[in-house]
Amino acid sequence: MKKLLLLAVFGLLCACRSGPPTVFVNDEDRKAYGHDDDDEERRAREALADLERRVESGDMPKIQFEFDRDEITPESYPTLIVIAELLLKNPRLKLICLAHTDSVGTSEYNLDLSTRRAQSVKAFLVKQGVAPPSVRYRGMGYTVPISDNSTDAGRAKNRRVEFRVTYRDWETVY
Repeated sequence: MKKLLLLAVFGLLCACRSGPPTVFVNDEDRKAYGHDDDDEERRAREALADLERRVESGDMPKIQFEFDRDEITPESYPTLIVIAELLLKNPRLKLICLAHTDSVGTSEYNLDLSTRRAQSVKAFLVKQGVAPPSVRYRGMGYTVPISDNSTDAGRAKNRRVEFRVTYRDWETVY
């Protein structure tokens, strides 16, 4: 029970961090699949980290939405297509999509907006051929800011979509 509680707390802390996407895999998961997935895991983690660096440097577009809506802008498609290709190349890979907003508006409104935006990302990935059960989504509202919400620049940084990957069964993640 104590181990399960520690794993749950660790998972929550990892899901809330603002760093690069994280892969949650342990040795028991590898044994359950009957082979060693170190290379596959490393490649998936590196691919997402590389994509994040490319987005941060401006080489790839940030995932953007129409103002006050959940419609993904066409400029975002190349980034989402790369993510879909990664999932299609790694069929056991599971993706958690976390959408964030800035603090303009009520917490209830922003939670709903971020949930709809995360759902739109999942729908886009599914249209690219990704199996629906391999993607989960969650709206975070403005509960996990990475910058100051009192400035335009800070609010722009807080409006973001983050991804976490796992090879574990969903039941062990949630």
